[in-house]
Amino acid sequence: MDRNLFIAFALSMSVFVLWMVWQEEVMGPERRAAIEAKRSLDAPEQDWATETESRNDEPTNAFEKGEPVLKQGSKASLAKSEVTEANTATPLWSGVLENENVRIELSNRGGIATSWQMKKFFETPRHEVPIELIEVPGNVIGTLGTTFSASGSTDLSQSVYALEKSDADQVIMVLRRGDLEVRKTFSRPDENYEMQMTIEMTNRGSTPLDSSLSMSIPASMNDRVDFKELSLVALVDDEVTRELVPSVGGGSFFGGLFGGDDGPFKAKSDVGWAGIDLRYFAGVILPADPTDVGVNFIPIDQGRVATAQINQSGNRLVPGETLTRRYSVFFGPKDPALLRDLGRELDQTINRGWSWVEPLTVFFEWALESVHRVVPNYGLVIILLTILVRLVTLPIITKQMKSSERMREVMPRIKELQEKYKDDRQKQSEETFKIYKEEGVNPLSGCLPLLLQMPVFIGLFYALQTSFDLRQAPFVFWITDLSAPATLFTLPGVDFPIRVLPLIMAGSMFFQQQMTPQTGMDPAQAKMMMIMMPGIMLLFSYTFPSGLVLYWTVSNLLGIGHQLLIRRQMHAKEQAA
Repeated sequence: MDRNLFIAFALSMSVFVLWMVWQEEVMGPERRAAIEAKRSLDAPEQDWATETESRNDEPTNAFEKGEPVLKQGSKASLAKSEVTEANTATPLWSGVLENENVRIELSNRGGIATSWQMKKFFETPRHEVPIELIEVPGNVIGTLGTTFSASGSTDLSQSVYALEKSDADQVIMVLRRGDLEVRKTFSRPDENYEMQMTIEMTNRGSTPLDSSLSMSIPASMNDRVDFKELSLVALVDDEVTRELVPSVGGGSFFGGLFGGDDGPFKAKSDVGWAGIDLRYFAGVILPADPTDVGVNFIPIDQGRVATAQINQSGNRLVPGETLTRRYSVFFGPKDPALLRDLGRELDQTINRGWSWVEPLTVFFEWALESVHRVVPNYGLVIILLTILVRLVTLPIITKQMKSSERMREVMPRIKELQEKYKDDRQKQSEETFKIYKEEGVNPLSGCLPLLLQMPVFIGLFYALQTSFDLRQAPFVFWITDLSAPATLFTLPGVDFPIRVLPLIMAGSMFFQQQMTPQTGMDPAQAKMMMIMMPGIMLLFSYTFPSGLVLYWTVSNLLGIGHQLLIRRQMHAKEQAA
C-alpha cells in the first residue's frame, strides 16, 4: 500500500469513526430524554395548582388577532396552568374508545388523547408490544388539547372537564368557565383509523365572545425505530410542508447563510390537515372547513419537542349562540390503499420525493406490490425488481459500459501524453483530444446514460424508503426487518454494531470503481477518490434500511458482472478482427 492510498484509507476510517461518535452524541441524549419522558408519563398525577404557584412564567396561551402568542424556545411555553377551585371538585377520569384496529385512551384533564395504540402493528418484529403513536413529556399540552381565546388570560388546556357521557361509541366532556361553555365529543374510530371529533362553544353570558381556538398535536423525539424521522407536517393550499422535529425553529440552511431567520413554519388559512409524521405512520387533524384554519410549527424544547398547533379563527359569539366545529382525527399507517380510500390528499403524507420523481416512485410502489403477489419474500422482491430495472435500462447501461471500455483501452496512451507534456497543459489537452478523435472515443459519452438512469434510481430509492409493506418484513438469516439496519452482532464493550450488507456494498463499489477509468484526473486524486467514495457511502449506508442497502448491493454486483461481460465480448471482437 503506497503512501497516498494509506492516507486515503486513514481519512475514510477517521470520517467513519467521527460519524459514529457524532451519532452517539446526537442519539444518546435523545434516548435519555425518551427515558425521562417515559418516567414523567408514568409518574402519578401532581397537584398542578401547587406546581404553578412556584413558576415565574406568565400564562402564555393568550391570543392576539386570533392566534396564540407563545414564548418561543421556553420549556414552559405550553406548560400546565393553574387549576381553579371549581375545577378541583371535578373528579379525574380516563376511558377508552376502540375497535379491532386502534385503541384510544382519553382523559378529562384537558380533554385530550393520552394514548393512540395500533393493535395490528408492533414495536418490533417479535410482535410483542403494539406500537404507541403518542409519546410526549408531561409538561406540554397533550394531543388534541385545546385553548380558547374567549378564556382570555386563563389557560384551559389543563382544566378538568365534566364527563357528560361515556359508552363504547361516544365520549362527551363539558367545561364551563365564566361565560364560556365548551363541549367536546369524541366518537368511536371507524375501521379506517379515523375518529370524528366536535367542539361546541356556547356563550352563556350577556356580551359577545371571541370564538377562535387552537388545538395541538405535539411530537417528542425518542429512540424507538419508528420515530427516527419524526416530523411535523401540514397540507396548506394543496402543498405539503414537512419539517423534522429537531429542525423546528432552527431556521433553514439558506436562511442562516444569508443572515436571515426563516423561523418556524406558519400558515394563516387553507390548512387541509396538520399533525405529526413518521416514516410509516401519521397523526393529523382534518378540519371540516379548512378556509379559516391556520397552523404553526412551534418548538417547545429546541431540537427535541415541538408541536403542530392548528388555529381556527371565527366570528364573535353572541350571547346564547352555540358554534359547532367538526374535525376528523387520523392516527394510522401510511398504507397507500388506505390513504387513497380516505381521500383528502392524505396520501401526500407519504414522502415520495420531488414532484418530478413522484410518478416513478408510485410506479415502483405498484411494482413492489405486484411482484410480492407472486414472490412472498420482500428481500427476493427487491432483488428481482433490481434485475428488472437493469434489464429495462440495459441499452443505456451497455452503451455507457462500452464507452468506459474504450476509454480504458486508450488510457495508457493518455497517461504517456500526460507524462510527456506534464509542463504544457494546452499541448497535453490538444494531443489528448486528437487521440479521442482517432479512436472515436467521447469522454463524456458515459455521462448522458448515467444522467438518464438517475431518475429511475431515485424513484426506486424513495419507493424502498417509504414502502409501508417493507416495515418489519424479513429477508434471510439475521435480516429480520428490511426497513431497518440489519445488525449481525454488536462488539462487546464498545456497543458498536457490525452490519454485513453495508460492508459488501462498499466493497462492491470499490471493485466497480477499479474497473472504471478516471479520465481527466490526476492519478493520485483518482486513487484517493477510489477509496474515499466507497468509504463515504459505507458511512451513510451504515444507518440506511437494509432493503435500500440490499438494492444498492445487488445493483453494484449486477453492474460488475455486466462490465466483465462487455469487456470479454469486446476483447473477443478485437481478437477476431
